[in-house]
Amino acid sequence: MFKSLKAFIEKHDIITIFSHIYPDGDAIGSVIGLRELIKTNYPHKKVYGLGANIAPFIHIVGHTDEVSDETIKNSASLVIDVANGDRVEDQRFKLAKASFKIDHHIFAENYTNEALINNDRIATAEIIGEFLICEDLHINELGATALAMGIITDSGRFMYDLTSAITFKVMATLLEKGARLKDINTYLSMRKIDGLKTKGYFQLNYQIDRAVIYIVMPYDTLTSLNILPSQGGMFVNTYGNIEGYHSWATFFIDEEGKVFVELRSKARNVQKVAVMFGGGGHLKASGCRLQSIKEIPSVLDALNNAEELPL
Repeated sequence: MFKSLKAFIEKHDIITIFSHIYPDGDAIGSVIGLRELIKTNYPHKKVYGLGANIAPFIHIVGHTDEVSDETIKNSASLVIDVANGDRVEDQRFKLAKASFKIDHHIFAENYTNEALINNDRIATAEIIGEFLICEDLHINELGATALAMGIITDSGRFMYDLTSAITFKVMATLLEKGARLKDINTYLSMRKIDGLKTKGYFQLNYQIDRAVIYIVMPYDTLTSLNILPSQGGMFVNTYGNIEGYHSWATFFIDEEGKVFVELRSKARNVQKVAVMFGGGGHLKASGCRLQSIKEIPSVLDALNNAEELPL
């Protein structure tokens, strides 16, 4: 399963690692974790993990790297946790002389030379952790911490369906390798006093459309609450356990009027809904971008009529 990935890493002496726009914990954890894994096992290689907008995770895994176009041209690129090529944050990955994708999302398109995709895994960080175990590799404390963070965030602290025995096997290995679980939980749980106001706003300003509970957040409101339009994933599960609603969503509007959409469900295929509007993701957790708020009613219609998933 991992032979092609190992061969790709061993073939190239300069490696650049990329992930998706508006990176989450799995994206950043996977980038830093894989960077440290490669550096630990192949100290002669030059390895760079790229990514911006990582402020929530800096206290846990530190900063990413900055590299020149020339470095990328001389490198091989590993693209992590991205199903669609146009969602790669730094499109300079296309400059690399070879490319390899590692992902756990439902397949969307081929945009790299090679790929390793397993959508039975809760996080891309879990796939990298399996790679560590199956190939009997080593990893330092920082790398183990980063991968553990990726698994913890993408599994919703082990609440989501794809959490499995393999998830805990990988986590056990990462803890043995020095993953700083206390730091992860401390910083991920940290909240500012303004967060109380934000939580109250979400609890008081929801809307309902048949079997869907949702919120529409204008740009001015997001700004007043110090929320980025891309951060819907941090708030959508505010509505995740409300009895009587099979799906829930956030619609965050940016300065240009475009809408960042996060879709969640326990019983419906929201991935198909997201694909209808140019997005994607997982069966029960997906997202997309709309050009205008005029499209929101269409999303709600599709969400209300989304395919039921087997229990």
